[in-house]
Amino acid sequence: MRMIMKGYLISILICVAVCFSSGCMDQGNEDEGGPSDGPLSPLSVVITSPATGSILSGDDRVSFHGEVRGGEPPYTYQWSSSLDGTLSEERSFSKPPSEMSKGRYVVTLTAADAAGTMSEASVTVTVL
Repeated sequence: MRMIMKGYLISILICVAVCFSSGCMDQGNEDEGGPSDGPLSPLSVVITSPATGSILSGDDRVSFHGEVRGGEPPYTYQWSSSLDGTLSEERSFSKPPSEMSKGRYVVTLTAADAAGTMSEASVTVTVL
């Protein structure tokens, strides 16, 4: 009886290991837009670079980067500024301040998810 139980336990452990490795027990990862048990979290956008209040100048490229969470992937992106209009339609891009209008203005990242929900974030920067 003891030998049968040991063999049964080993069989169960092997089945669980195979199931984990094949993904049949994966519940998804919300950050990657995978399936989840609950409703989708609201779409939110944050600009991680440049920081609000940044002073940009010269020919060295400045990185513009945003993060989108929640909603229903895939996402679309629209970067714009109050002086230069559309800057990019990528999640991240870089641009030398020398190619931007001089002055203080607002840079906005607007993102939309597959369901058409939109969210935006803005930073204020000064270009010299």
